[in-house]
Amino acid sequence: MDIETLKKSIDFTNAEKKLISSIGIQADAILPLFLSLRDGGDWSYSTENIKTISVLDKTTIYNEENKTGYSLEEIYLFINPVLKNEEGIVHRLEKCGDREERMLVRRPYRVSVGSERIIKATVHTLEKEIKVQELKEKELVFEGSTAYDIAHEIEHLDHKEIKGESLWEFRFTGIEL
Repeated sequence: MDIETLKKSIDFTNAEKKLISSIGIQADAILPLFLSLRDGGDWSYSTENIKTISVLDKTTIYNEENKTGYSLEEIYLFINPVLKNEEGIVHRLEKCGDREERMLVRRPYRVSVGSERIIKATVHTLEKEIKVQELKEKELVFEGSTAYDIAHEIEHLDHKEIKGESLWEFRFTGIEL
């Protein structure tokens, strides 16, 4: 790593530290948000005192006229989340943990999740800006991929094993093998 990249990394880490103190939660509880930001994906964390999950919702903003666009990422950090309502059933493949293969699981299409606090980080990739705010709402509704991800991460908080059928149960069709 060159010196300029190292300096930027240190500055970024210092900004994260300032964010922790401005939000006013124990430092380790914000780890899922930082993991979603740095590594992508959704994360969960729990201790005896606190449970948190982060989910990453991506939207592509595209201008048809000039043929350019960008990704807008919204990362939600839920502090002590509770799944209030689930609606619908979606069959989907998921990969989790040390399993070698993906598994076919059932997830809700729509969820309502309540939380003591909800922190939202909006990552604007074109402007290279991360806007962090605490939402007034204590309950939000999500559908589709974000709903699946919330259900998955809450299963981790509840120490439930992610169960499903192995990808190895699938069969190829179409072209004659």
